[in-house]
Amino acid sequence: MTDPIDPQPRQVSLALPLSKPVVTWVLLGIILVVFALETLAGGSTDSEVLVRLGAKVNPLIAQGEYWRLFSAMFLHIGIMHLAFNGYALVAIGSELERILGWRRFLTIYILSGLFGGLASYAISDSLSAGASGAIFGMIGALAAFFLRHRQQLGSWGQRRLANIAFLIVINLVLGFTQPGIDNMAHLGGLVSGFCLGWVLAPRYKVDPVALRLVDENRLGRYWLALAVAVLLLVGGVALVSSVQRDSPASYLLRAEDAIDRADWDEAALQLEQAVAQDPALSDAHFYLGLARNHLDEPQLAAEAYESALALEPGFASAHWNLALTYLELELFAGARIHFEAYLELNPEAAGEVEPYLEDLRGVLP
Repeated sequence: MTDPIDPQPRQVSLALPLSKPVVTWVLLGIILVVFALETLAGGSTDSEVLVRLGAKVNPLIAQGEYWRLFSAMFLHIGIMHLAFNGYALVAIGSELERILGWRRFLTIYILSGLFGGLASYAISDSLSAGASGAIFGMIGALAAFFLRHRQQLGSWGQRRLANIAFLIVINLVLGFTQPGIDNMAHLGGLVSGFCLGWVLAPRYKVDPVALRLVDENRLGRYWLALAVAVLLLVGGVALVSSVQRDSPASYLLRAEDAIDRADWDEAALQLEQAVAQDPALSDAHFYLGLARNHLDEPQLAAEAYESALALEPGFASAHWNLALTYLELELFAGARIHFEAYLELNPEAAGEVEPYLEDLRGVLP
């Protein structure tokens, strides 16, 4: 007599095939070494150090320094920035690398970091650095994995997905409400990481003989998606660069280069373009006044300094240059007003200012 067949299928739990995280720790080591270099070079909060070592600076990228989108991923601004991103890299990266393996993990990390940098380059003019775009890419990739396998992973997977969603919302809210956070990089990394994670996520199949899960997702299945991602990245950088080359910041940078070469005609041309696009750039008005002085155009120089002071009344150098320009134009009352304003802002400069004021007392009633 044969045993009766159980009509109810049995639920079998199989372990996920996981890899040992290695690249996560390599990336952390690189970030720590780079931070040490920042410190030795003058400090991680020094803007000049950050620019020199490869931070994201829009006008420089627009001029062809595209490598900054990559190098900025390994720089950090201050110890707290480093500590937060380092912890997130280990906590999130270790889990993602175990699930995807080092090749797919590194692909997502680099590409989402670059897409995060591209989003920041397109929308934010601020100098920025950090691994945040890549870290949000890892979060997005984890979300894609647990969303794709939410049925197979049962209640644990659904709880994990809910936790990731909460983490995303909290960090985005903080990014939009706290100053100094490059939330555009976060969003760019998150969206690209989710899309890449969806494509690169394992496709599990049960091996009925060995009773184990086998990942059938190989390069042959997703190489086209990676090619599209690279094309989007390259095309996006080219498009944004074409716009950024005509931005006020780019005109101002080219003007500063011209000033360094003492090419005052070129400096004036670039500065006119900068203030035409953004009349609120007090520095551009000031430098335009300086260029006009060197071109022996005192009336135009005075107008530029006046514009700078209308935007920034406490601009001490503009007061000083305008006072000297007014002297050249024989506008003595105006010169005295701005010498006095400069002296009020810089009392220690009395020895330099008093001779001018003394001469003006002999001219003015």
